[in-house]
Amino acid sequence: MSEAISWEAPQWLNKTYLEDVLKKYLQDDTVRLQGMELKPATAKGENYASVMTRIKVSYKTAGDSKIQTMPMIMKCSYENDPFVANIMNGYDVYNTEMKMYEQVLPKIAKILKQSGDNEKIFATTYKVDYERCSIIFEDLAATNYGLADRLKGLDKEHTLVVLKKLAKFHAATAVLNERMGGALESFQRGLFNRHTRGLGCMFEYFTETCANFAKTCPDLGVYYYDKLMKLQPHVVEYGIKATSKWNEADFYTLCHGDLWINNMLMQYRNFKSSQQKLENLLFVDFQFSNWSSPAVDLYYFFNTSLEPELQLDVHFLAEMVQYYHSILSDMLKKLKYSGHVPTLHELCVQLEERKFLALITTLTNQAVATVDECDDADFHCLVDDTDRAKKFRLDCYRNKRHQNIIKQILPYFDRCGLLDVQ
Repeated sequence: MSEAISWEAPQWLNKTYLEDVLKKYLQDDTVRLQGMELKPATAKGENYASVMTRIKVSYKTAGDSKIQTMPMIMKCSYENDPFVANIMNGYDVYNTEMKMYEQVLPKIAKILKQSGDNEKIFATTYKVDYERCSIIFEDLAATNYGLADRLKGLDKEHTLVVLKKLAKFHAATAVLNERMGGALESFQRGLFNRHTRGLGCMFEYFTETCANFAKTCPDLGVYYYDKLMKLQPHVVEYGIKATSKWNEADFYTLCHGDLWINNMLMQYRNFKSSQQKLENLLFVDFQFSNWSSPAVDLYYFFNTSLEPELQLDVHFLAEMVQYYHSILSDMLKKLKYSGHVPTLHELCVQLEERKFLALITTLTNQAVATVDECDDADFHCLVDDTDRAKKFRLDCYRNKRHQNIIKQILPYFDRCGLLDVQ
């Protein structure tokens, strides 16, 4: 069950299928496909939960004899891997993302546009296919969007843009939920949820791996090993509690759910120059979107995607939370949200109460996000108990960048009481 997953385009992804996609999107039945190219859209270590295919089609229409091209990305399930599919089906990731792209994101864009905010937050959808568990949307790489360096992390400039977009997204989804009579609250299958624990072993395995690193690290030692090993059996339950709706007074919204650096695409001015400047940034991958506290997205982002010195700077993080809150508050008022707009103090209390998410994200998701290039970086390495999977997790903790963060941040988490069994 642990062999590596390789890219393979689905057999049904052919000229007939793509021609039909174009006809419906362009609203032109005269579209005739002239050719198509298919290739993998991501390398190992860039996407662990789906198969991504880059598509380039050429076509003609009756009204224009000139051959035109359209670049697209198709995202579909691991239909050729029953083990992965079984886990991901437990989280309903494919239905979640298809509903997001078909039913939710277009409405969010409309809400923001009606308010006078034309800022783009996500890619345009071309087709959602429930039967084949697939989504086709615009290929942002064709307009100079690309991934930032996950091994370096984001600087303050990028962080501010992410938080501005995130605050607008959270505000718009809170308002949309009101208008839809609470329908968005049905999105309940984030990485931590009470419906499935298919990925629970990943958090337990990485907690143990961190404990073993701490035991042999002179700066940490057996004290942290013992604490982490006692904590390990409880990490999933604590994660579920931190993401659950247990305080009605808190502000809740639809979270992205997997907000790390590889789920954002950056567009730069002077893209190939050393003087490149960030022009725009878009969110992708809404498979784990769930109704929860904004703490889910804030902690996940802060503890997977920032430059190390920024992640470890509590004053900087407090400044970023304040900035996020200012945008969130302004947008909620602008969109005429009828619920309680949280004060900065209320948001900070909410974050403090759910701080376990910062710990478990650092131990697990950041270790994966910052692992060096590795041929074994696939989904099986996250959840298998094989020698290959164990080696991958060990490689994650051999990463000097991650080691330095763990050595500095574990004592901080310990002083916060996050390593104690509750």
